[in-house]
Amino acid sequence: MNPLRRFLIESRSQWGWLILLIMALIGASLFEVSAPVLLGKIVDAIIQGLTNNQDMSTIMGSVDTIILWLIGLYAGHALFTYFGEYMMASIGASMVLALRNRMSAHLYTLPVGYFHNHQRGDILSRLTSDLDAIGETVQEGVPGIISAIIGIVGAVAMMLWISPLLGFSIIGIVVVGMACLAWTSKRARQVYLKNQEALGAFNSGVEEIVVGKSVIQAFGLEKKTTHTVDNLNTTLFKRMRSASFMSQLIYPLVTFLNQISYVIVAIQGGIMVLRGAISIGDIQAFFLYVGQVSDPIARSSYIITKFQETAAALGRIYEVLDTPSESNDGTITLSAITTATHNGTIDFEHVDFGYSESNVFMKDLNIHIPGGSMAAIVGPTGAGKSTLVNLIMRFYEVLGGRITIDGIDIRNMSRESLHKEIGMVLQDAWIFTGTIAENIGYGKANATREEIEYVAKLAMADHFIRTLPQGYDTVLKQGGDDLSQGQRQLITIARAFLADPKILILDEATANVDTRTEVEVQKAMNTLLQGRTSIVIAHRLSTIKNADFLLVVENGTIIEKGTHHELIELNGRYKELYTNYAAGMSV
Repeated sequence: MNPLRRFLIESRSQWGWLILLIMALIGASLFEVSAPVLLGKIVDAIIQGLTNNQDMSTIMGSVDTIILWLIGLYAGHALFTYFGEYMMASIGASMVLALRNRMSAHLYTLPVGYFHNHQRGDILSRLTSDLDAIGETVQEGVPGIISAIIGIVGAVAMMLWISPLLGFSIIGIVVVGMACLAWTSKRARQVYLKNQEALGAFNSGVEEIVVGKSVIQAFGLEKKTTHTVDNLNTTLFKRMRSASFMSQLIYPLVTFLNQISYVIVAIQGGIMVLRGAISIGDIQAFFLYVGQVSDPIARSSYIITKFQETAAALGRIYEVLDTPSESNDGTITLSAITTATHNGTIDFEHVDFGYSESNVFMKDLNIHIPGGSMAAIVGPTGAGKSTLVNLIMRFYEVLGGRITIDGIDIRNMSRESLHKEIGMVLQDAWIFTGTIAENIGYGKANATREEIEYVAKLAMADHFIRTLPQGYDTVLKQGGDDLSQGQRQLITIARAFLADPKILILDEATANVDTRTEVEVQKAMNTLLQGRTSIVIAHRLSTIKNADFLLVVENGTIIEKGTHHELIELNGRYKELYTNYAAGMSV
């Protein structure tokens, strides 16, 4: 379905207001097309009065009523036009707001893989510049194109009423102009689509510079990065130039046709006046009607290209909206299970997984993690450690087999219910704009200040928080860039502890804290992990020696399982990893 048509159908809640808008614009056009006839009558009255040697006061007295009617027509046109524009501003804002809310809400339901396959800058561009283009077109283009259609029809009708012969001559010009608009419209959409894609790519390039500025400077890659962004900027410039050329392409032709129309009216109309077939006042009216026809055609050339830009933008937005959401059809809630059976036992049963069905790298995987136990996952980079916890969180769906918690397939649980039972601390600390207290309290709705400060102490974050000027009320911006990476990590650890989940996943949670702080955090974790199932991923093998058992992962397969001492005695892959780790720590 055409994106513009789909957008109109989906905005049916605004149809009533659109009908009122059309009525207002029809009223404004009726006032506008009536004025030239009255102006013609005034001109004819003045010429007739001068021909009859009447004084100016007599002449003006004969047209004073017409002048009052003319003032009333222009006032009515202004009033109805203002009313239409006022309504359109509200209608357009409401339509775009509804679309923006739909897209924002839908983004939360998309699978993690979607964000891995799309640049963040491009997604942001769809939420900002694409929607801005739609809003601009809706608020300006819709009333503009409606007014143009009504104005052209009204002006042509009046010209035919005054003089069919002269009117049909102008209609020929109008047909040529409309044909040019149709030709332009067919070629504009692809131009604007490429322009929007280039803008999204440029935004992604700029975002990478902002986010990775310190890394770029550290490696002396300013020139290379600048060259890359310059190339993106050049591509954007070319696309914008093509779009601008397309939007202005028809205007010179319409201007030329407009001038030809004036010439036709002047020559043919002059001949008709000499023959007595038409009055000079009617010719005056014709000149005004030519303007009322040519100006809407000229505006329509710009508006129609803007509609094509909007169609391209809508296509990009509907591409996101049409992406299937993560399945969330589960109805079982873990909290409804009796405490006796709800202990956080996790089982992988014959699980197959791959990021595509043609690339399955986990096959027939079986893991049993008893409730209340601490399981550590170790292995080289890229072995599949984080993938295991992502599967538990249902960030990805398994291709075969099943994953259960307390015997219940996680696919039978709603994602909301599942995520309430699982706390997760990642290596990359996520901080949103807000106070430190709000960031910690994000893990629990309506958390008290006492609860927030308590978990901050347990996470060893209380001390550095109190050294800040506003303490817990310090506002963090731009992802908490004013804090060290370790401090941000401590805040996220406190946030997870406050949520008090039945299952806790720590994915390199202490990777960014110093050794001394890590020792203290581990003491707090040992207390907080009691009574809950925990899964720990860590490269610092010293932090997981006391785990109930370790899983050694390699190429998506569990190759060893046991306690630290059992695996050391096994003299296999884990001992090799631990020996290499110990050698590195001794350097």
